Amino acid sequence: MRIWGFRVSLGGSALLAFVLILGLGSAAQTQGPVTSLPDPARGKALAERVCTNCHLVSDRQTKAVADVPSFAAIANKPNQTEGAIMTRIVIPNHPMPVIPITKSELEDVTAYIMSLRSE
Repeated sequence: MRIWGFRVSLGGSALLAFVLILGLGSAAQTQGPVTSLPDPARGKALAERVCTNCHLVSDRQTKAVADVPSFAAIANKPNQTEGAIMTRIVIPNHPMPVIPITKSELEDVTAYIMSLRSE
């Protein structure tokens, strides 16, 4: 059998077909820019691991530090924005500690907090 002027055996044809299918399949999956939108569910999971020592993160939680606002209270501050929440996490006020967090995790936690807005 000849493919593109090359002589290929039956085993070689099967291998070539497999490589072409694999290549075309992966090209179809990566068309366009790869983006990761903020995910409130991932943000909630992260917040439940990292923030529950001080904040009420969800309605399932029963204990938090008295003078620390709940995530729902943070979300419902007048004129609250994603940017303001991100700033407070990255540049925290005392007694909140600096939390090592990736940009993606920051966006996820912020999306979760903003999902708690009652407006």
